[in-house]
Amino acid sequence: MNKLLSLREQVYSSIKLDVISGKYNLEDILNEKTLMNQYNISKAPVRDALIELCNDGILQSIPRLGYKIVNYTNEYLDGILKFRLMVEPKYLEEYWDRLTEDDIKELEKLHEEQMENAHKDDPVTYWKTNQDFHLKLASLYHDEYFCEILKSALNRQMLVFSQFYWRSWDKQVFSIYTHQHDEFIEFLKNGDKEGAIKDLIKDIDSFMKK
Repeated sequence: MNKLLSLREQVYSSIKLDVISGKYNLEDILNEKTLMNQYNISKAPVRDALIELCNDGILQSIPRLGYKIVNYTNEYLDGILKFRLMVEPKYLEEYWDRLTEDDIKELEKLHEEQMENAHKDDPVTYWKTNQDFHLKLASLYHDEYFCEILKSALNRQMLVFSQFYWRSWDKQVFSIYTHQHDEFIEFLKNGDKEGAIKDLIKDIDSFMKK
């Protein structure tokens, strides 16, 4: 385990990765004793990690049994996407003039690095690159509250994505994502506000559609 992180943080990250990468089924029950043996650590960090996972909407506590993965519905996903479609394009329009040439270069650099290091066979990497791109764009507006709200929405979308799409992962999705963000960056570089907003809407609306 990473010595730079606390035991609670390490257990939290490990369980979260196992959940989103499809190691567990929705019917599986996680319990403290099994996890203590798995990580060879005491009860306290395991319990604290499980509590945090519950607070983040990843797990839910089942009294006298243990913990299971929260089962999200398609309606929940629709709510996330509607929220994103309402706020992300609006914030881009509102803060368009705050985006500097250096900001756009910074976003482009992140995207290029992601494409160099990402692997299209790995849906977890795919989601992280997509999430990081949108959060980076949001950070350029210098609106801390919006970044916090968007991060929460994207984290929940990741959980739904893991439940509905992990086992039917289509490598073509990664190519679509790459192309989509290439286009978006070009609109930014060309100062095409209307084109960038339309492309952002297209990006959000097409996500997770087959």
